[in-house]
Amino acid sequence: MSISKSFYRPKKAQWSYWERELKWDRTLASYFSYRPLESNYDFVVVGAGFTGLSAVYHLAKRHPRAKIALIDRYLPPLGASTRNAGFACIGTVGEFIADSQLEQPECVWDRMHERWQGLTLLRSILGDQVIGYESLGGHELFTEEEEFERVSGYLASCNTALKQRTGLDQWYNLTRINGYNAIQMPREGQLQPAMAWSGFAHLCEQMGIHLAWGRKLVDMTEKMDGVCLTVEEGAKGSHQQFRSSSVILATNAFSKSIDRDISVSPCRGLVLLTKALDSQPWQGTFHAQQGYIYFRNVGTDRLLLGGARHVDFSGETTTQFGVNTEIKAFLLKYMKEILVIDPSEVEFEWSGIMGFTPDKNPVIRTELSGNIALAVGLSGMGVALSAELGRKAAEFF
Repeated sequence: MSISKSFYRPKKAQWSYWERELKWDRTLASYFSYRPLESNYDFVVVGAGFTGLSAVYHLAKRHPRAKIALIDRYLPPLGASTRNAGFACIGTVGEFIADSQLEQPECVWDRMHERWQGLTLLRSILGDQVIGYESLGGHELFTEEEEFERVSGYLASCNTALKQRTGLDQWYNLTRINGYNAIQMPREGQLQPAMAWSGFAHLCEQMGIHLAWGRKLVDMTEKMDGVCLTVEEGAKGSHQQFRSSSVILATNAFSKSIDRDISVSPCRGLVLLTKALDSQPWQGTFHAQQGYIYFRNVGTDRLLLGGARHVDFSGETTTQFGVNTEIKAFLLKYMKEILVIDPSEVEFEWSGIMGFTPDKNPVIRTELSGNIALAVGLSGMGVALSAELGRKAAEFF
């Protein structure tokens, strides 16, 4: 039967443009079938974002006869998988410099390489057409000459390090665009995240994986023969218990609601999108101020602008959806003064909730019993890291 209306959403969780483009705000109930949970599974994955989808996909590839379920409180999931900015990128030179203050440069380059591997894996699983992928390249934009000179000094070492890891050269090149100094990143791309998520979810459903929506995990207890899970169903509040031999938590920003010792903090991100403009000169993906500000074209005539968490870190450390007025004002000013686009042209706004770790490295490990694995903390790079992170989690079992 079709999905019931009990798959509620928080009032402040505005539909993203990507979700609206697929008409999910009107017809989502027709996308997936509904089946009650069974009493026993071989594997259960909690959290149906990109990481969770990748985990069940790879579990099914490794264990084709296994009974596998993927559960999530909402449809679609309400983290960031269908609510991000749609960047398919590995990171800027400015971001590399900032991250090198947290750990050794070699570790940062390794993580950038992992992003490249993850994007390659996602594209190979689903295909570029399914995810709406476009390879338009990207730029790191600078409005101050001194900062441009400082960051440019690291360009050669970043190119060398990434070539050693990938075999590919010319990751970063000096250039100018629309009157500004910039570092060009020719391998950057963009995608339609709701299309990518939908394609992945349908693929998993076709593989026989049980996709169970409207189930909120309220308890998880390890037993001698596996894990006992209790879920609350929809808005009705009824509870159901079931068992799984192994469990993967792919709950990212919401992980502390399950285990407060998981070192992942929620971080909200604001995204703005203009209506179709008569002139939109910014084509491709763009990053500024160590990656905290990002913008891109959507089609040929819309501009998407988001980020600016650095304006109010504490205010954005939340799992609550909504719009931070201070950050919105900052972004609108940037749009007007730097991008030379009238802020009154903004048509859509929404927020997504990401999960960050202190050093920006994902948490990927098993608990002591070996029955539960964690694959969380993608630190704003879920599109790039999730496919590989889900694969690694599946390899624990």
